[in-house]
Amino acid sequence: MKKTCLAALVLLGLFSSCETTETTWSPDETNNPAPPTAQQFAALQNQALENITQEFTFDANAPITNYTSAKGVVVSIYGGCFTKNGIPVTGNVDLEFIELFDRGNMLVTNKATMGVLPGGEQRLLISGGEFYINVTQNGEQLELPCGFQLTVPASLSGGLDTDMTSFSGTIDAAGNMVWNSSQTEFWAGGENNQEPFYNAFLQDFGWFNCDKFASFDGPMTDIQVFVPEGYTEANSNIFIAIPGEPNTLGYLSGQFPVGLECYLIFVTANADGGFAYAIKTVTLTADASYSFTSDEIEEVTTAELIALINALP
Repeated sequence: MKKTCLAALVLLGLFSSCETTETTWSPDETNNPAPPTAQQFAALQNQALENITQEFTFDANAPITNYTSAKGVVVSIYGGCFTKNGIPVTGNVDLEFIELFDRGNMLVTNKATMGVLPGGEQRLLISGGEFYINVTQNGEQLELPCGFQLTVPASLSGGLDTDMTSFSGTIDAAGNMVWNSSQTEFWAGGENNQEPFYNAFLQDFGWFNCDKFASFDGPMTDIQVFVPEGYTEANSNIFIAIPGEPNTLGYLSGQFPVGLECYLIFVTANADGGFAYAIKTVTLTADASYSFTSDEIEEVTTAELIALINALP
């Protein structure tokens, strides 16, 4: 089978095809299903994100609103401060909240943990939780000049790590999540023998992450991966996961240490509206390349894929 290469380029942070010819989506000579369109793959990821989105309606002028999430994260919002285009807001408003702690949900929603170093290079992050917080009224965006507080139990990501700090998230041109260090007021700890928490006082709505950069020693390498023809960065993705680190998931847009044992995970959509995937367990060598074949790709539901990824050691 002819293959197309998805090479991880550190400077670009995107996959790059080894060929520039267009591929038509049609079954190949092995009678494997045609690859999905970019729209089908994006819709599947968006649905996975919608599945875990929590919503809450409250009075904009209540003195304080404390919303407790399904996992125990608390969003504290002080009332009487909402504005829309600079005009004070009254009445009910709608909170939208997303929380991600495990690599299974990170994968199906395409919300990996890759942070940007001061020089612009991307590096894997160890996460204490990824969060999306937004408030609207009748579907219109609101502002909250007074800010709001996020309180995250450290137990949700394996216990308190005082090296954690704050990152804000943006979506790049390829639709992938990228995290940049932020100046958000952030502190970690517990008082009076209470459960330890990560705390942040946020000024803006959007994506926020408690993170630290993964600590890697020794020489680093790029990773090159070949996938079956018809699959590109638009209708598939490749992630990297590390044994023993259930709260992290990377793209191949950064470098990784030679000798690292890891999982390479190819993911795409299938014709029935679910996911298709393949996993390789590898130990990285310098400038190594790896290949996925059509025969290795299996179809699963979203729930099954989340469970499979979370069950990896």
